[in-house]
Order: sequence, then structure tokens, then C-alpha cells
Amino acid sequence: RGAELLHKAAAILKEHKVPIAECLVKEIAKPAKDAVTEVVRSGDLVSYCAEEGVRILGEGKFLVSDSFPGNERTKYCLSSKIPLGVILAIPPFNYPVNLAVSKIAPALIAGNSLVLKPPTQGAVAALHMVHCFHLAGFPKGLISCITGKGSEIGDFLTMHPGVNCISFTGGDTGIAISKKAGMIPLQMELGGKDACIVLEDADLDLVAANIIKGGFSYSGQRCTAVKVVLVMESVADALVEKVKAKVAKLTVGPPEDDCDITPVVSESSSNFIEGLVMDAKQKGATFCQE
Repeated sequence: RGAELLHKAAAILKEHKVPIAECLVKEIAKPAKDAVTEVVRSGDLVSYCAEEGVRILGEGKFLVSDSFPGNERTKYCLSSKIPLGVILAIPPFNYPVNLAVSKIAPALIAGNSLVLKPPTQGAVAALHMVHCFHLAGFPKGLISCITGKGSEIGDFLTMHPGVNCISFTGGDTGIAISKKAGMIPLQMELGGKDACIVLEDADLDLVAANIIKGGFSYSGQRCTAVKVVLVMESVADALVEKVKAKVAKLTVGPPEDDCDITPVVSESSSNFIEGLVMDAKQKGATFCQE
């Protein structure tokens, strides 16, 4: 029954891809084509979870007591997976639909209920997405959505005694959550300083293309974005020229126009990025694009 409803939710999500994508464009300045792709990809992920869940949850383990040295085979054990209970899901602003369904679908197929705390930027798209699950037939009490700033409602949710597990995607906030949550399972997907390593025999055209895609996709606002390039000195100059040529072709503008570089999510993010640029300049960095 759960898998059937998830497949239905996936189909409804795809049917509503245009209005949800419009929310992503307006809320988080995601380029229009990328916004549609996020919604469609989310529907595919929900269907995948439905299929895998049926397979995984149908399995059990049969153990015998002599599997440990010294014991006799006088006892048997059959183990299977059971639901945790209430899952608190906290996705980030950069993928408020995709990184929400990646928490929602596994939780539901495993028999849990779920409380979604969407990001402040991206909350409307998340609400629309949750509505698709309700339209599919999931009871409103089984999947709930609570909006609000993390600074105002975050502690109440993460420390609530009714929460049995927390799945969080974001940055340093995950450290604070892990300290406050208590003795419950935590799933933390946090940030990283992702490096692109380039050796002497690399295909530099392929490298340059992936540096641009990895570094500038959604204006670099991704935990998996390329943030530093470590390249062998013998090919460094050639690679810089190839990257410069590709950067020069990137378009800058509003997300509605499907530009490559769109406004970042907040003024504080913009100030942080500008601060990094100024810091690099003061430390003698060479600027390839002015």
C-alpha cells in the first residue's frame, strides 16, 4: 500500500512540475530549466524509494547461535527492520524539493511518520510538494510540514521528546543539532571543501568543462560544488586558459531567463562571497576575470 501511494505521489509531483518549479525560481533564484529538472528528478527518486523499500523491507536475517566461536547451535534468531517512529526532516535551501523527498520517501516506505521543517527560502515549494503527497492519499497527520525560521523553531523541534530520528542536510547547524538532540539516531549531510585534482595526463577539455559545471552550477551554492582545484604545475597554465574561456561564456542574470549565474539566495551570502574575493585580492591572488 505504501509503495502504491509513493508511486502515485511521484506521478502527481511530476504533473505539478511547472508551478513547483516557478516557486523555486521565485524563492531561491534557481534557473528555470534546473528548477523543472529538480522536480522531475524528485519524482523519479520517490518511485525508486518505493521499489527499493519493498525489496529491502521484505528481507530478514536468520542467525544461528554457533556463528560466534564457542557457542552451540541451540538457538535461532530472526531479525527484521521496524519503523523508528517520528522522523524530523530538515532539508537545505538549495534543493528544497529534491533533498526533502530524499528524506520523506524512505521514511514513509519504512513505515514512519514524518515532520518536515523546510528551509525559510524554499518553504512555498516544499509546501506544494508535501501537498502532492497528501493528494496521493497519505494522511495529513502522517506527513506534516512546519514552516518558520530555524532560529525560532529549530530548538523546539530538534529537542522535542516525540522525535525519534533527525535527518538534516545543511552546514554547521548540524553540529549544534547533534549536541542538543539527545540519544536518538541522527543523519547528517553537511558541507565540505570539495577538491578537483588534476594530474598531468588528464583530458584538460573534460577537466575544464567539469570545473565550470561543478563550480558554477546554481551559482556554486551546493555542498558538492568544486571549491578548490589542485593541478600539476606542468598543465596548470593550459588549464587556466581553458577555464577562463568557458567562464567568459557564462551568462549572468535573472533565473527566469535561464542564466548560468543567478542571484545568490541572500544578502548575507552575497556579502560572504564578496569578502572571500576581497580577501584573495589582499593576499595577492591573480584575477582572471574582472
